[in-house]
Amino acid sequence: MSEDAFLLDLLARVPTDDPALVVPPGDDCAALALGADRLLLLAVDQLVGGRHYVLDGPGAASPGQAGRKLLARNLSDIAAMGGTPLYCLVAVALAPSQDEAWLSQFFDGVLGLAREFGVHMIGGDLARAPGDAVASLTIVGDVGGGDVCRRCGAHPGDLLYATGSFGGSLETGHHLSFVPRCREGRWLAESGAVTAMIDVSDGLLLDCARLCRMSGVTGRLDLDAVPSAVPGLARGRVLGDGEDYELLFTVAAERVSALRAWPFADVPLTRIGRIFPPSGVHVADMSGTPLDVAFGGYDHFKNSL
Repeated sequence: MSEDAFLLDLLARVPTDDPALVVPPGDDCAALALGADRLLLLAVDQLVGGRHYVLDGPGAASPGQAGRKLLARNLSDIAAMGGTPLYCLVAVALAPSQDEAWLSQFFDGVLGLAREFGVHMIGGDLARAPGDAVASLTIVGDVGGGDVCRRCGAHPGDLLYATGSFGGSLETGHHLSFVPRCREGRWLAESGAVTAMIDVSDGLLLDCARLCRMSGVTGRLDLDAVPSAVPGLARGRVLGDGEDYELLFTVAAERVSALRAWPFADVPLTRIGRIFPPSGVHVADMSGTPLDVAFGGYDHFKNSL
């Protein structure tokens, strides 16, 4: 069973006829009409010990790093919609070996990042798990109705861009220390140039395929143009390691000039491909040769750290 295949089946069974539901399940966040041309953004993510962070030995995450990552993952979803994060609710089920000190440090990580991004924790739940710790965070944000970015807006002729670089997240510690691209996502949304956007959490190739599937197009990637976070890293790992938490987005060719005003000198923007009409595959190289999404990317039903 693959995560994407199960979700495609599940989402087909979920009612989406509520007039207040502006963005139904399937994007990085759901969106509800809030009034005054504002949308309420909602998303939830989990953090599972031994799956989203290393528990013991080299590279093990501290409790504070784990808590920070839980919120950061959710902030990245808000960023992908072009929104502003506002509130969160946190539920934690402690492992048998974890004590009050571990839990307190975990919340130090959550609350420290929350202060940086102006997020208020307004509730949650605590329990004891029979196995590894599991934590879940629900994020609440908002975005202008005309600014919201979705996965389904890419059109043939659009250009593919990405923030930052890719690959090697586990060994470099990036998966624990990344800075969610909220300011960048808001700027891109407000620029009016973006036609579709997604955050890259499960690997560039896999998440590009998701954006293209939702948009009903084919994306062609210039593999040599994709920036590597680690010099000399194998191309397959650059495309498939995951946990990059960068933004992948499409821009109408006639609006690319808007990107010249990009104000974030510390975060590079790179053109990495182009959108083409549907061809029976979701992602190909620039020659049109299909790229096998299965060789890379993170599937939560199959992979672990």
